[in-house]
Amino acid sequence: MSQAILKTDILYEQLREELRKYVPGDKFITSREIMKRYGVSQLIVDQTVARFRNAGLLRVVPGRGTFITEAAKKFRGDAPETILFAVPRWVLSDLTLMEEHLNKIRQKVAPIRLLLHNYDYLEQVPVTLPLEEENVKGLAILTSAAPWSSETLCRLEAYAARIPLVVMNRHRGDLPLLAVGTNDVFAGNLAVDHLFNCGHRKIAVLISEPHNGVIRERLNGVVDYAALRGVSCRVIDCGVRSGEYAPDKAYRCVTEVLHEGLDFTALLGVSSDSFVGAANACLNAGLKIPETLSLVTIGSRRVVEIQHPPIDCIDVNLEGQLDAIIEILNAPDRFSPENNPYEYFKPSLVVNGSVKVLKKSK
Repeated sequence: MSQAILKTDILYEQLREELRKYVPGDKFITSREIMKRYGVSQLIVDQTVARFRNAGLLRVVPGRGTFITEAAKKFRGDAPETILFAVPRWVLSDLTLMEEHLNKIRQKVAPIRLLLHNYDYLEQVPVTLPLEEENVKGLAILTSAAPWSSETLCRLEAYAARIPLVVMNRHRGDLPLLAVGTNDVFAGNLAVDHLFNCGHRKIAVLISEPHNGVIRERLNGVVDYAALRGVSCRVIDCGVRSGEYAPDKAYRCVTEVLHEGLDFTALLGVSSDSFVGAANACLNAGLKIPETLSLVTIGSRRVVEIQHPPIDCIDVNLEGQLDAIIEILNAPDRFSPENNPYEYFKPSLVVNGSVKVLKKSK
């Protein structure tokens, strides 16, 4: 199996050089010619040529042969080796922070190029990516927020079979994939521990994102640790679906809850990006933070530290995760799903003053 993959990769690079000699409409060399010229089997030829066909660079005309397509005009044979970050086309602060960090470290990782590619979030995982055109040597995919479907899993595995792949900010489960994310259960534990140590015994946790694996683990971390500590925990679900503007739904949901009256002393969020809407609902309702209600959320510290007031945060270290992805894709042979120290980043508490100390726990 590994030998076949190696031969396919070698032939792929050889045919890349061959492809540069042609223009759209030209007839490409036949399978028999490829076998003779490069000393490989029909199976290896078929597997390799299929990669170019799947990328839309070659087209088979029954009875006539294989031809170069118009899409080959985009084939950038002279492009530097590239690490491609494929992310959904969302309005999300984390994506802006991601782009900012990649821009910041471009010179550090040169001559490797870092390229951000946006795709339609309705696809969950993009059907096609510009792997050939952009000379992509490694691929990082942030899947859409919805739970993975069987089609999503198949696409991820298909990409991983072609090129080194890392799944971003998700957990791979039982799949043989490399992933970089947060220890989300511990993040939930840490948030409750922070509130418990400040004397809070009645809290609410706000689900302001779709119910994917990451959110479920954070929620489980909150609920289980609250039970362990004897803390009453109310779960408030905003009913957010993938693609919806989560801060707006969080704002409206929390506004309704506040109209009913407070039966908790602290509100805990599972996502810093959408939790901003919840914080604004509290402020517009006239609540003083943290005098009337304490706030803490899980996510990026940079999203909440610029809010007014700044919110205590369980920071998931987005920048560190991006650096780890680049390290893995630069040397994929050193890592495997079973040997990956970056799959579960340990989050850390950042205190900004949005949690009131009711009493110190003993």
